[in-house]
Amino acid sequence: MSDRFERFRNTVRLVRARSVVLALAALFITAGIATYVGVQIHAMTKETMRLSGELNVKAATIEYNRYLLTRMDVVGMVGNTVEDLLESGADADTIEKYLMDETDNIVSTFDPTTTGLYGWINGEYVDGSGWVPDDDYVATERPWYTKTVGSKTKITLVDPYLDAQTESIMMTVAMLLDDGQSVLAMDVSLDPVQRIIEQESETTKGGQSFLLDAEGVVVAHSDFSQLGRNYLEETDTLCGIVAHKLFDEGQMQFEVETPEGDFSVYTDKLEGGWYSVSLINGNVWHRPLHRAMLAFAIIIAIVVFSIIAVFFRLTAKSIALQELHTKVDREEKRGKELKALSETDRMTGLNDRVSGERKVTELLESGSAGMFLELDIDHFKKINDTFGHQAGDRVILAAADALRGTFRTNDVTMRLG
Repeated sequence: MSDRFERFRNTVRLVRARSVVLALAALFITAGIATYVGVQIHAMTKETMRLSGELNVKAATIEYNRYLLTRMDVVGMVGNTVEDLLESGADADTIEKYLMDETDNIVSTFDPTTTGLYGWINGEYVDGSGWVPDDDYVATERPWYTKTVGSKTKITLVDPYLDAQTESIMMTVAMLLDDGQSVLAMDVSLDPVQRIIEQESETTKGGQSFLLDAEGVVVAHSDFSQLGRNYLEETDTLCGIVAHKLFDEGQMQFEVETPEGDFSVYTDKLEGGWYSVSLINGNVWHRPLHRAMLAFAIIIAIVVFSIIAVFFRLTAKSIALQELHTKVDREEKRGKELKALSETDRMTGLNDRVSGERKVTELLESGSAGMFLELDIDHFKKINDTFGHQAGDRVILAAADALRGTFRTNDVTMRLG
């Protein structure tokens, strides 16, 4: 167990010194590239979202202006003719007959949704659709009359209302005639604008669009259930916050953070002080990007850990090989030492008799020439008897040293016995 732990610690030390540095460098480089790419994609996504929001606003503005200006032009032309009739002394029946003819012409040519031309003209109520009001109907008290008379403009856009029968948002285009008392009006449906807004929102991911009149009332909305609500009366809803920023602070393009999401808001001002508004939920747009970045980060982490694991295994194998080589070298050295011990006289370090004779035989068999000397220490027994065996051993060692210092390394020196 201790050997395994020591090997693991050595592996970690080696990996830390070699492989982890490389893996971390690869990780940082890859993370840097991924971050740069993510930032660029995020910027492109935000720009696409901005263009979508502005396009929705412009489309609604164009449709609204095209639709409404046509009706304003019709009311203006009919109103000019009515003024001419009044100057010529025409009576109420003549004027009403003219309004009926023009109503039929409008319905049959370009606007079948209108309820027709009507108004308070020269002190009498006249209606081009043939509608006869109840006795308690007071034309001069109706919003289309009071707001037009009180307006500073020639043609007035009167607040829209929800028609109870058709469930359509209707609005009135009214014109104040030159006498300052007569008013010509025509009700028109905003359903075409409603359809345009719904279509624009359906094609924009996370988007919703609506029109607000000058009072903050919803004239058209991609969510039909919102029609008729006054967003200026709301403070804690998303659309209420948007309306207050638009009307109170005059902001035309801004960001709103709510529990529902982070929204980008784009607005445009319309005729009559109305506003076209487009909201895009940024979370919906960025969520796929965030998921992709998270997935990419997970993949990078897996790759990096895999690289570290591979490095770890390779390093562990390298350490194992090194240990094996070390062991082999150690065994080889030990073998040589054992062989040397087996061939060497233990006292003198010279070849013993067996190894010395074998080496001499090998030299003779190989054809080598030389000389053979056999030496003896004179009176050695007397030395042992007189001075003791330790002194005798020192004499033997001195003789061996003398031989080593005299002969070459490739000569064979041995102790015969």
